[in-house]
Amino acid sequence: MAFFGHLVLCSILATLSTSDLVIDVKPNVISPEITPQLVINCSITNNQVQHLRVLKSLTLSRYNENTKEFNDLFTLNSSTLDLKQQLQLKYSQVSFGNLYITLSLPNPTQFDAKIYRCNATGDNADGANISLFAKKAVEYETNSTALIEEIRHCKKNENICKCSLKKVDHVEITQKSRFQFYASSEIIQELIEPLTLKCLFKTLIQGQKETSTLQSLYIIHEINGVIAFINKQQPVVTPIIDGHLKNVEGEIFDNESKDSYLQVTWNNLKHSESGKYFCEAHVNCSDGRFDKLIDIVTIIVRGSTLEDLVKVIQKLQRQAEVDQESLQNNEQKIKAIKEDVDTNKQSIISVKEDLNTKQESILRIDKDLDAKQQDIISLKDNMNTTEKDIIRIKEDVYTNQENILSITENIDTNKHNMSSLLENLTMVVANVSTAFLEVQNQIDEVNKLPQRYFVPPTSCRNVTSPKARVIVTLASGLKVMCDTKTDGGGWIIIQRRINGKVDFFRGWKEYRDGFGDYNIGEFYLGNENIFKLTSDGLYDLRIDLEFKNKTYFVQYNDFNVFSETDKYKLHIVGKHFGNAGDSLSYNNFMFFSTFDRDNDKRSDINCAQYYVGAWWHNGCHYSNLNGKWGSKLRGEGLMWYAVTGYHDGVSFSEMKIRERT
Repeated sequence: MAFFGHLVLCSILATLSTSDLVIDVKPNVISPEITPQLVINCSITNNQVQHLRVLKSLTLSRYNENTKEFNDLFTLNSSTLDLKQQLQLKYSQVSFGNLYITLSLPNPTQFDAKIYRCNATGDNADGANISLFAKKAVEYETNSTALIEEIRHCKKNENICKCSLKKVDHVEITQKSRFQFYASSEIIQELIEPLTLKCLFKTLIQGQKETSTLQSLYIIHEINGVIAFINKQQPVVTPIIDGHLKNVEGEIFDNESKDSYLQVTWNNLKHSESGKYFCEAHVNCSDGRFDKLIDIVTIIVRGSTLEDLVKVIQKLQRQAEVDQESLQNNEQKIKAIKEDVDTNKQSIISVKEDLNTKQESILRIDKDLDAKQQDIISLKDNMNTTEKDIIRIKEDVYTNQENILSITENIDTNKHNMSSLLENLTMVVANVSTAFLEVQNQIDEVNKLPQRYFVPPTSCRNVTSPKARVIVTLASGLKVMCDTKTDGGGWIIIQRRINGKVDFFRGWKEYRDGFGDYNIGEFYLGNENIFKLTSDGLYDLRIDLEFKNKTYFVQYNDFNVFSETDKYKLHIVGKHFGNAGDSLSYNNFMFFSTFDRDNDKRSDINCAQYYVGAWWHNGCHYSNLNGKWGSKLRGEGLMWYAVTGYHDGVSFSEMKIRERT
């Protein structure tokens, strides 16, 4: 079991039927204090699996010794790329994408040495649901070898040179010489200098025979674990997400003309990123063996001094001066080129105008020649036609004389008939006029009756109409829109939004007196009118909403608004009911606020101005029905939180009150 005792490892690969379902574990032998991270990669090469026509899901599982079964860890939906976690793992990291799941376990223990299974589920060519499996075992090694002791010694003693790579007997010198791992610099200034690590697997020198195939490359930090890796025919994967990771690239080539590589570039390095970095190359040998090549680079991130920062600033200043001078030179060149272009444009335009003039002259001459030729042909045809026309005209004159005699006789007959019809029509018109006057007199008498007995209604409860919405004038002289149908009717509508044609972002005076257009269908009745209505008797408040083609309502008992002296304070003391939920009680006992009259409880902002809506703001609101039409910004639209949330608005709003009987 002393596999990890070699930095170059060969093992016999187990074949997995004929499918392209792959599970890979790195490393397959873990040891305490030595293995910084265990990585399990479940993937599908070439985006397909043999025997599966339709792939549905990819599942990563781990064997449970107690239950003798595999426990599912993660399941990836292949169509939506949604990842579902079935089992919580402590201190784990997972990445996933197009047909792959990668699980990283930092500082693995003996508990993590299990059998891991990759399961692909889908339909075969006959439509039957089948599953394909691939398994890999992770072993736990506690034996101490010379190499393990050397690595431990290197980790404890930073001043000792990095561990040397010693090849086992079966790894050829040629193989090692192809594998290189180097850094842009081994000493990096913290937060100033970038770092580039490059892991390279070079092609053979011309004439040498290829005896191995590169399968994957890994770059690993001794503490932070896997930084990046790439498998053959798959994109680069970065299991550890780092905010300042600038660039990760790499590619494994099948042909022998290009070097395969994995490269990572950082900016703004910190001292915690010092330490040993390992590069692993996994190679398939032509004789069936599996080789693992490892190289180490030690990076020291040195703290930046004030002198370093001054040098960086001076360098940037010099570069800025050079760039400024270069920019000025380029501007002069561009200006000269632009002048040349303008000159050439004028020359081209002048030549083009001359050509157009000459072309027009040629076309005009051609047209004149064609016209004259047509005139000559026309004259000849006209001479022949004129003789025939003279003969035909003579015949027509004789025929017309006969027709005139016949028409004259018909005219005399029609005159007599029209005289008779005119007398009859005169009598009919006289009779109709008399009847019309009699009907008009009767209508006038009928119209006078309602005016004698009509009494204006005091509220919408006294209004009935076949129409759902009707505009009436109350006995107080206030013109209102009544809802005659909802819940038995009798509602006075105090606010209505249906199409966004009326701007509701208005000041205190307009909200006090009311605004809008009954014909358009959008208006606000006015806080003073609402106060006068609700100060006399008990009123219920109903709010009707429409959101995504679904209707909602909520009704509050005992609603009234105080006077302007009390800043039109909102007062709802009764219970509420309805399917819209309660998004108004938070604003109960609050003063009314507009963009020019801040009465809310917030000291840092004016809620009405910030959320573009006058309302009884608290600090600020769960409803904003006077907000900006169509806005999806947080809290700014016609929102009713229980229905729309903060980032959407209703498409219909109607607030109405009804006097309780």
